[in-house]
Amino acid sequence: MTIDEFRVHDTFPSRWANELANNEILRIVLAVMEDNHPARFSIIGDKDDDVSPTRAAIELGLTRGYSKYGDTLHLLARRRPKAVDIGEPTYAREVKE
Repeated sequence: MTIDEFRVHDTFPSRWANELANNEILRIVLAVMEDNHPARFSIIGDKDDDVSPTRAAIELGLTRGYSKYGDTLHLLARRRPKAVDIGEPTYAREVKE
């Protein structure tokens, strides 16, 4: 199942939103995970406190992935409107009066 499939499902987004709002242990876990986000901690450098560009890129990828994962957990609670087929384009000019 994809994120979009989850979000357009009839009941999943509302049930997940309910869990996020009412499940105390889930709220605590999410708060703990946010408090321990890798971006909140400095990178330990080498003996001169330097960080290589490669190491910095790896750390950036780690923090972005961590953020995306957490954001997606909250995004799943928001229903995505189902796409409406508007038909084939006619390319006809609109008449404005």
